[in-house]
Amino acid sequence: MISPRTAVILPTRAQPGWDRFVPDLIGQSQPASEIIIVIDRATTPDEEAHLRQYWPMLRFIFNRDNIGITPSLNRAIHATDADLIFRADDDDQSYSRRFAQQLACFARTGADFVCSWAEGVNGDSDSKINGGRPYLITSPTDGKAIRAALLRRNVLVHSTLAFRRETVLRIGGYDETFVNAQDYALYLAAIRADCQFAMVPEPLVRRHYHTNNITTARRTHQIMYSCAARIVHHAATGDRASFFKSLLSYALLLAIPHHARTIRRKLFSLIGRGT
Repeated sequence: MISPRTAVILPTRAQPGWDRFVPDLIGQSQPASEIIIVIDRATTPDEEAHLRQYWPMLRFIFNRDNIGITPSLNRAIHATDADLIFRADDDDQSYSRRFAQQLACFARTGADFVCSWAEGVNGDSDSKINGGRPYLITSPTDGKAIRAALLRRNVLVHSTLAFRRETVLRIGGYDETFVNAQDYALYLAAIRADCQFAMVPEPLVRRHYHTNNITTARRTHQIMYSCAARIVHHAATGDRASFFKSLLSYALLLAIPHHARTIRRKLFSLIGRGT
């Protein structure tokens, strides 16, 4: 049996420390065929040469300017001929067994999208990130349950995602209308296309929450774009009741102050479990 060709796609602004978890992507127990880094800002020829020399095992795509994470993801998807693609973030650490476990899940289930549980860590500095107490972030494990949960909220951690390239291209890739919550829009489009989801029920990624990442720094935008993804889905399916219910639930969510979310994650860290 021929093994599938695999690729990792990682968009980044390449700020200092962006590559601290790259060794974990390279050192997987079952390595990817290629690792594609999309530098999403203007760069100089000297900087590009330095990056290629410092990381010769990586493949770089250099955007002429900051075009955003969603177009950058699509550029990477179109740049590879891999059968299966692993999503990665420069904020998050993939454990060495991640690719092997997700590949086994693809083979076992035949799913189009495979995610995993994750661990969350709160903190701004490297010392806090590395020393903070992690908490478990779980999701439903059955494919039907995942689809049902996604109709209520985004229950998948994007940096744990792996998918079949052909499937994502068939449904149009990431919707570039979405500056944030592009993963949620993708999952809902996949549900409309009757794609299948599967879950590895163990933490394969450590997710770092700090003031500079999108989840915390652009919370309001994230909520509004998530709402937009749900509204588009309800419009496409003609579900008026869910349309109005989603509008109300997201309006209430926007009313929750940001510091309440911070307190919530601190509580997760104390009890060792989150959602």
